[in-house]
Amino acid sequence: MGDAHVEVPEDGEPRIAGRRLSVLSVVLTVGGTDVTIEEYAEEHELDVSEVTAALAWAATREEWMASLIEERAMAMEQAMDDRDYPVTVDAPPGLDAGDVADYRRRAMEALSTVVSDWRQYGDTRWGDREK
Repeated sequence: MGDAHVEVPEDGEPRIAGRRLSVLSVVLTVGGTDVTIEEYAEEHELDVSEVTAALAWAATREEWMASLIEERAMAMEQAMDDRDYPVTVDAPPGLDAGDVADYRRRAMEALSTVVSDWRQYGDTRWGDREK
């Protein structure tokens, strides 16, 4: 299984080739959840091979994916810092530090699951999870 289904545009966010669907979003949805590769593929009108390639790409580039997770978390923190409301105005509900910490934790767990599955099953599409 090659990288034919994954492209890295100039912004550096790897995605499924020809789509705006990021590899990280595939990892976050499939990794560590009950969503199967087949369900994800069907929901997003993809071939199973495209989803599998995205997961394999992420699993073999763990550090890169971890840095993307950290970039997103830092962007969330920056968005929180940029909210500068006058004392007399109640800030609208939004992110807080707990949300960012939870995102980091859940995202890293999802990536860890994808990497672990890759190490266990390799190019065999992670095998049959019901075995």
